[in-house]
Amino acid sequence: MTLSINTNTASMAALESLSKTTKALNDVQNQVSTGKKVDSAADNPAIYAIAQSMNGNIAGLSAVSDSLSLGAQVVNTASKASSDIISTLQTLQQSVTQAGNNSIDTDTMKKQVADAINAINSYARNSTFNGVNLLTSTQDTGGTATLNQATIVTGVSGTQMTIGNQAVAINNASNAVLTNALGLSNLTAGGTATAANQQVIGTAGAGQDVNGVSITTGNALQSTDFANNSTIQLTNKDGTTTTFEFVTSGTATTTADTTGPTANHTVAVTIDPTSQSANTIMGKLVDSMNANGYTAALQTDGSIDVVGNGVNDVTSSIGNVTKGANLTSSQAVVTTIQSAINKMTSISSTLGASTQQITGLQSFTSDLSDALTTGVGALTDADLSAASAKLTSLQTKQQLAIQSLSIANSQSQSIMSLFRG
Repeated sequence: MTLSINTNTASMAALESLSKTTKALNDVQNQVSTGKKVDSAADNPAIYAIAQSMNGNIAGLSAVSDSLSLGAQVVNTASKASSDIISTLQTLQQSVTQAGNNSIDTDTMKKQVADAINAINSYARNSTFNGVNLLTSTQDTGGTATLNQATIVTGVSGTQMTIGNQAVAINNASNAVLTNALGLSNLTAGGTATAANQQVIGTAGAGQDVNGVSITTGNALQSTDFANNSTIQLTNKDGTTTTFEFVTSGTATTTADTTGPTANHTVAVTIDPTSQSANTIMGKLVDSMNANGYTAALQTDGSIDVVGNGVNDVTSSIGNVTKGANLTSSQAVVTTIQSAINKMTSISSTLGASTQQITGLQSFTSDLSDALTTGVGALTDADLSAASAKLTSLQTKQQLAIQSLSIANSQSQSIMSLFRG
């Protein structure tokens, strides 16, 4: 054995072992204190990069969740207001029916109508959340809305969903006030109708204009009765006509005009008789009439009551569709209110569908965020039970390394015995 005071290989080996053990011990102690096995890029560059990308997505999903929550509140505000509006309309319809049967005092009826109109507009105008109102437009001077639609971020990539203003949608006008959009602006109580679209509640004066007509179905309609380019034509008080042409393929025979009733124009109603029932097709006709300046309501017997523009005649190329009786003033008013209820019901359905969509996205966003959080944890979190066991082992190993280094350092002392006399 060679003994040297310049090179102590045993001490060097013991020191290297102690250094490695101390580094490993420091790493384990860091895992125990932070709970992370990958806490920085130095620990594992690849895993750290992946984890940071996933953490970015988690932060993005948090922003998406906030946007969805805000959008949900906008829609819920409009939904609650629409429910109150429907209730008000139902009460108004009951009052109007009673007025027709019992000749309620005109002044009382006028107040009920005015109160109902004011309440409906008030519900709509006050259903503003964070500046967004889905029931009355920014052009409504009585409202407080600054935005006509809700734009909701639905994904970390910036994808969006938009929920438009419902009053504008049912009125085809940018300045829709809800009662106007619902066709209620021409209701009055008592007196004589002074305009083609005016409907009088209760007893009207002599010489009142015809308020509307009924479109009847003498026999049970089949979807096959609606041939391509078949038509239903309304004649207005001024002699002009509006023709609703059913289109099953191709285009209407005349360019469609959706700007409202004008002289002798045609509106295309696109249908699919192979998959839609006759009642569904009549419903599409009602929607088209309502979108083009009339007020129409589909009755339980399949007939349609239509008012507006002093409409007083109906002609049809469909054999089972004919003109019914002219509507009385009370019937016209009830039709107008029924149409308003149908429109508000459609609005409520649209808002309900939006609520379901938002709720689904909220659930998905939460689940995705949880999955990503779990994934980041699996990549970066330390197994503390394993770390605890390893810590005990390394502490023992460190003590042994220190003892080994002490022994190695003491070997140089044995050289002195060689030089003693």
